Amino acid sequence: MDSQCDSCKLTFVVDLQEKNHGKGIRESFFTCTHCQTKFFAFITDDYIRQHQNKLKKIYKKGTVNHIDDFNRIIDDIKRKIETRMTELRGKYSDSPPTPEIIN
Repeated sequence: MDSQCDSCKLTFVVDLQEKNHGKGIRESFFTCTHCQTKFFAFITDDYIRQHQNKLKKIYKKGTVNHIDDFNRIIDDIKRKIETRMTELRGKYSDSPPTPEIIN
C-alpha cells in the first residue's frame, strides 16, 4: 500500500511497525522512507483488544437477534474503543495524523 507523505510530499510504501510501551500498550505506526516522518496508525491495550474481540464475535456469530439491538451494541463497543484509543494516543504517541493512503 502506498501513501503520500504530508511533510515531503513523496510517495512511499507503508511498512506498518509496532512499538511496545509496556503494560500491554502497543502503538502501530509507519515512517516515510524519504524524510523519516513518523505517522500514527493506531494504539491498543488489553481493554481495546478485548472489545475488538467482542466485535469480532458479534459479527461472526450474529449473537444479537434484533437489528436495533445489534446496531446499539456495536456502536457502544466502537465508542468505548475510540474513547480509549484517543486517551492512549494523547498519553503515548508523538506522531502527527496519518497521511492519505493512495490506492
